[in-house]
Amino acid sequence: MRLGPGFLVGLIGSLSLVGCGASDRADPIVGSACVDIPNGQYFQYVEGRLVTTSVAEISAQEHPIETLNRLQTTLEGMGYPWVTLAWDGRVATVSGVAIDENSRSDAFIAAKSAFEADPVAGPLVERVINNMETHAAEEAIAIRLTEELVEEDGIKWLRVVIAGRVATLEGVTSNAQDKEFGYRTGRSTVESDLAASQLINIVVDAIQIRNDDAPVGMALIDLENQASVDECQAAFDAVMKGREVAFEVNESIVKKSSSRLLDAVTGVALLCDTHDIEIGGHMSADTVAADAMELTQRRASSIRDYLMAYGVSPDALSARGYGRDAPSDALGNEDADLANTNTRFIVRAGET
Repeated sequence: MRLGPGFLVGLIGSLSLVGCGASDRADPIVGSACVDIPNGQYFQYVEGRLVTTSVAEISAQEHPIETLNRLQTTLEGMGYPWVTLAWDGRVATVSGVAIDENSRSDAFIAAKSAFEADPVAGPLVERVINNMETHAAEEAIAIRLTEELVEEDGIKWLRVVIAGRVATLEGVTSNAQDKEFGYRTGRSTVESDLAASQLINIVVDAIQIRNDDAPVGMALIDLENQASVDECQAAFDAVMKGREVAFEVNESIVKKSSSRLLDAVTGVALLCDTHDIEIGGHMSADTVAADAMELTQRRASSIRDYLMAYGVSPDALSARGYGRDAPSDALGNEDADLANTNTRFIVRAGET
């Protein structure tokens, strides 16, 4: 939620500031500072500095929306950026998606205190309603990020889906330009979010252009963490169907054009790394290379390194070069689309 200009009010309790003078406490508050608080004065942040101003000055200067924005910013500073506030002048409503009941309770107490302690809203607010929901951490973060894309960036067709350590950007748009904007904005939103960045290893493109081919990450939308062997194999096959990892000529360096394909492959691997995943490198019979077996081995190893760099368990991965042997020969699979690809992923049950 983007906020308009306004002062950031510091709640005295949250800033660990105490008044000077006599106290009944035998021990001072740890980390507190002794600050004289003249009657009628109130603490607030202005351009990163803690200053005081009078309640009368704030009341005279502020429009009600500025008061609400100020309270919203206070909560963000207290560690609750996912909480949203509404206030009609009498009744305040606290909304948002918490990851558990403790977070929901703590956030509501903070929001209620912010309203009641505020010099403008405090005398006017009659009731504070807790309208927050509780979802599992993954779902809560996905819902919040999706709402942020709608409210802040105006991308109403884009949705963030999170499973395990993978965030998938899903939606349908009419042209490549909108898709690219949605992908870049969605990826930036996920990667810049503190909670999401601590959970997510990679962001996958599953944005569909209307009446066009399925996007590279489509198979990840319904793939759950720790999926079965069959589900994982089907997902790898769907990602690679009709696609090839592009390498530099006679090199094991992956071209930039294949980055989203490898991201999708990595996403599947992250959700499936409780199984054994073989990365098979293949080369067509008409490809010119001095040592096809050695080159395909290096290429398969390069893909394995890419997956490991994004957190796929090394114990789950193996790389094997098949030279000019067609994938269908190596796997006993006669599907022409699979036989024409240069990289194949084979999923087997891991040792128990």
